[in-house]
Parts: sequence; structure tokens; C-alpha cells
Amino acid sequence: MKKTKGRRGDPIKCRIFLSIILVFILVTGCSERQQVDTPASQTYKDDIYQLSNIIKDVRVYFLRPDLFIQIDLSGEPGNELADEILLRTKEFVTIENMTEVAESINWDLEISNVHLTFNTDSDENIEHEYYARYFKTFDASDKSKENIEGYRNWYKD
Repeated sequence: MKKTKGRRGDPIKCRIFLSIILVFILVTGCSERQQVDTPASQTYKDDIYQLSNIIKDVRVYFLRPDLFIQIDLSGEPGNELADEILLRTKEFVTIENMTEVAESINWDLEISNVHLTFNTDSDENIEHEYYARYFKTFDASDKSKENIEGYRNWYKD
């Protein structure tokens, strides 16, 4: 019987394994959800809660590079309520307020997109989603006036 002296395995496989672990840590560590709590976001949330008693929860959080506003409701919002929530959201989502949000979470860039979602039941599926974006294109390095949308247009997803 042959004795092997301290074989540790294939060094290439070890490097690949360590690389995979490192990538996993970087990806999950850099994508942490951060709750947003600025004076403007608190006022916004208070305004939304007062629109209807079917609004159960309003969460505003940042998940790089986007801001998410998730509204949980106990039932389907009618067109009037959905329109009013969207109107109040448009009033909140200004360049000035998004700059304040970015500064509050130590984000040195523009918030790329703002997502407004409605969840109308107890599951995690989103029934309605709208979004606005800062840049017209995906090129965030192009800061020309022609490429700035500035959250002015909202889209139904």
C-alpha cells in the first residue's frame, strides 16, 4: 500500500472554488437593501397612508442602483386610488429628493431608476409596477442634457 504525503488536491480546483466564493461574497455583500428614512420620504409615506385604509404598508428602500417604493394593500386599488398614489409618488420623486436619498445612504451617484410597486394580496408577487428613470439610456456615463430624463416620465411595467 502506497502512502501519500499530505496531498491537498488539485491547486487549480482550489483556486476556482475560492474564486467562486469570493464572487458570491462580493455580489451578495454589495447588494444590501437599505431602508430610506429622510424627511421627504417620511412625509411621502405619511401622505400615502392617509389616502385609504386598504394601504397596509409603505416601504421605501434602496438596492443599488435603484430606489424601490413598495406599497402593500389589502385589496385591489381602484383606478382613482392608483392614480392618486402615482401622483403623490411623482411629487416625491424629484431630482432634489433623490439626491437627498442618495446622500442619506452614502451613494455617490444618481439613483438610476425608481420603482413603484403594489402588492394587493398576501403573497410576494407584485400586481402593479411603475418606474421612472434618471437617464434616458443605459449609459450612466453620458451626463449630457439629451440623456437626462430626471424621473419626469413614468412607465407602467
